[in-house]
Amino acid sequence: MSGMNHGSTNVKGLKISAVLLFTYFIAEITVALITGSLSLLADAAHELSTVVAISVSLIAIKLTHTKPTSKRTFGFHRAETVAALTNGLLLLGMAAFIIIRGIDRLSNPVEMNAAPMFAMAIGGIGLEIAALIIMYKGQKESLNIRGSFWHVINAFLGSIAVIIAAIFIQVGQIYEADTWAGLVFAVILTYAAYGIIRDALRILIDATPARIDITLIEKDLKAIKGVKTTHHLHARTVGGGIETFSGHLVVSNSKNTIVVLTQAKSILEKKYGFSLSTIQIEDDSIFESDPKEIEYQSNVKH
Repeated sequence: MSGMNHGSTNVKGLKISAVLLFTYFIAEITVALITGSLSLLADAAHELSTVVAISVSLIAIKLTHTKPTSKRTFGFHRAETVAALTNGLLLLGMAAFIIIRGIDRLSNPVEMNAAPMFAMAIGGIGLEIAALIIMYKGQKESLNIRGSFWHVINAFLGSIAVIIAAIFIQVGQIYEADTWAGLVFAVILTYAAYGIIRDALRILIDATPARIDITLIEKDLKAIKGVKTTHHLHARTVGGGIETFSGHLVVSNSKNTIVVLTQAKSILEKKYGFSLSTIQIEDDSIFESDPKEIEYQSNVKH
């Protein structure tokens, strides 16, 4: 029941954040178009992408709670990962847009009024801090929410950049500061996008979870009394924090199957924290023509 309440809290927090940021986007894009500020325009565009990202996250969470069926035995747990990948690509696209506009603007600086820029950025910081507080707990447990969380962090940094640019413009009439603020913002966006896209792709290609060292698991399983060797060891993240393990254990005496299986399950679930472990016990007299293309090879010896 606590997990359900936590999930509903995440959904409520995301909805509140989306409404706050969309309201601010309307105001910021209006001021950006009036003043001609590239940094403010970049920040406004990112606010919109953040709202889209949060909306995608909400849809993904809803899909994740759809019950598994005979056609989709894992349900839609990876919808969150697809949402995170989408968010990462949005960030990357936004960075490219800002860089292209910024390079052109460096050779053609535009004079602008710094006061509206400063005022909008201050207002944005307040809303973004509120959104970050609301989303902080959820992003620790969900890659999907973390994608949206980083969108808000970058919007916050964008507001800081706008404030700095406004100060330079107001004090020294250095209008290029607006462009440089936008370009710095684009670099930050690219870094955030890289991390989110990398983590999402690791899940989608069934890579071993980053926290797991498969060689250590293999060593622990081979240390179980009666286990001669192992093969077809696979660990992956299904989505939503669910990590699974599967593998084959070759035993010297099939009479010890239950003991070996019990010890193996205990190691995998208690020591390594897998949500689900599937172990196949085989007698050493059994020969299997397993596909070698998906066979992990190591030098760990019993």
